[in-house]
Amino acid sequence: MNESRVKGKNIGIIGIGNIGRSLLQGLLAAAISRLSGGIFISDIKRENLSAFEADRASNVVVCAANREVAENADVIILAVKPPEVNMVLEEIASVMNSEKILISVAAGVPTAVIERYLGGGKKVIRVMPNLGARVGESVTAICTGEYAGEEDEAIAKEIFHAIGAVYRVKERDIDIITGLSGSGIAFFAMMIDALADGGVYEGLPHDVALEIAARTALGAAKMILAGDTPSLIKQMTASPGGTTMRGLYAMEAKGVTAAVMEAVIEATKRAREISQHRT
Repeated sequence: MNESRVKGKNIGIIGIGNIGRSLLQGLLAAAISRLSGGIFISDIKRENLSAFEADRASNVVVCAANREVAENADVIILAVKPPEVNMVLEEIASVMNSEKILISVAAGVPTAVIERYLGGGKKVIRVMPNLGARVGESVTAICTGEYAGEEDEAIAKEIFHAIGAVYRVKERDIDIITGLSGSGIAFFAMMIDALADGGVYEGLPHDVALEIAARTALGAAKMILAGDTPSLIKQMTASPGGTTMRGLYAMEAKGVTAAVMEAVIEATKRAREISQHRT
């Protein structure tokens, strides 16, 4: 087994919201938390930190300020909302040196913008996880800035593997991943909810319908990841004149395929608008 690149390094997380908390919990559940020197966290909302302040068994250190996280950590994960990025960068810029790695989770904020704030030669990596991190099933896209090297990328990948799958992409494709995966998890949730509502309409209790719909979606996803194509799944399920063909016809008649494609296209378009505003 390859030796951990995170071993002995201090990890910092600024922002313990949905993604930051999920990442922290993933690190604590994985061996990576025991390998690291310590995990330093901060958040403007003190209530987001209270559970970790009380946990004396973990190696999590709750910091009073974002600057304290950046001072102590070798790898700093910026998990704040895009409008908050500039403020946080101004707080930590003076303590960021060329050895530290900053990993940004903020949608629509290019690595070049962060590098300008931090000054020349600073290592910046941009990632786009999704909310599946809450259950260890995140899809994380990763790209590096001008000064981050292969070793820095490997460290980031090891950290984000703690909450799911990691894919290396070109930075110009990050906005597409935002629309497809970052936003896409909400689109799937909406479709699962709609499937469940169909079951409720026909007489099933809501909790039963929702669980069956979710597990049906999980089964389809696992089949595709195992190598079955979506068209093959449709072919295996839809017998001539049967129930599935009737349902597929109804979906096509209502324009479901086009609507889902348009959702990804519009979400990507919005991600690009945010990125262009930041450049």
